[in-house]
Amino acid sequence: MLQIDFSSIFDRIKGKSVGIQLPDGLKYYAKDIAEIFERKGFDVILSGKPSYGACDIDLDLLKHVDVLLHFGHTKLLDYDRVLYIPYEINYEVDPELLKKEIKERRIAIIGTASYAWKFREIKKILEENGFKILLKREIRAEYEGQVLGCDYSSLKGLDVEAVLFIGDGRFHAIGATIYTKKKVYAYNPLTGEIEIIKDDFLKRRYFEVSKAKLCESFGILVSTKPGQKRLGLARKLKNLAKEKGKKAEIIIADEITPQLTENFRFDCYVNTACPRIAYDDYERFEKPLITPPEFEVVLGLKSEIEMDILSQQLDLNSNNDNDHDNGNFTRICPSS
Repeated sequence: MLQIDFSSIFDRIKGKSVGIQLPDGLKYYAKDIAEIFERKGFDVILSGKPSYGACDIDLDLLKHVDVLLHFGHTKLLDYDRVLYIPYEINYEVDPELLKKEIKERRIAIIGTASYAWKFREIKKILEENGFKILLKREIRAEYEGQVLGCDYSSLKGLDVEAVLFIGDGRFHAIGATIYTKKKVYAYNPLTGEIEIIKDDFLKRRYFEVSKAKLCESFGILVSTKPGQKRLGLARKLKNLAKEKGKKAEIIIADEITPQLTENFRFDCYVNTACPRIAYDDYERFEKPLITPPEFEVVLGLKSEIEMDILSQQLDLNSNNDNDHDNGNFTRICPSS
């Protein structure tokens, strides 16, 4: 609770009714957070939906309140009545440990917003201990070195020997190895653990693609979540499939889950929503689940797998179905 500056939020709220959307890790504190605002005279409604990231705004709740407070993430989508309330984790690094474990000295540091807010300070500490630190701010990110689960542009073009991911979990560190082809260290400053990331991600993805190549019908999944909706891309993929003699139909839903696909009879599914659904959860789906660039490999349009990255700017003022499409693909295998 001490990591959220509530006093800075009250004056930014215009209206009396407040919606509160929390990631699962903060829902435990929902009652306490709601009471803080109610003591200030606000009428509070809590969102019961999952919150997968800054791309996932509860627009249904926004219809019933004056302001939606989206906790845990920095601003990504531009809505007049949505306030982003990041959750900053306070931490310290152990420079002696990092000097011992990291052989390279010219490195980039990356992390999620909860850790990246402190990277300017960390950069100074590490450079005082013999490192050369490169930090870059991606256009959609709030902080230098910040990465999203679907975007590693803060590493683009950096001339480094290795990458240091500071934070918890391994997903973003694995993504960095794929994006850069560099050695990536994952360092959790809360536990003091550090490891070199080794993962068979590409092997798993090529196996899914090999299964998809045997399929004749494809369900192309589209999410209605505002930062994930790529209906225009889905339409493009459907047309490409039909040109190659494959059957393909578009399925649109808010949540892309195994339960959604169980009631359909497609041989394979193409996920145009958050790439992590295919990368993290593919084993939960009964049928093969692939990404749009992997589908292009299946159709014979490309020979190499590329990483699906949602790095486009979103035009939220448009009512056009295509305003959230044309996803950028970042190559994860060098061209031959």
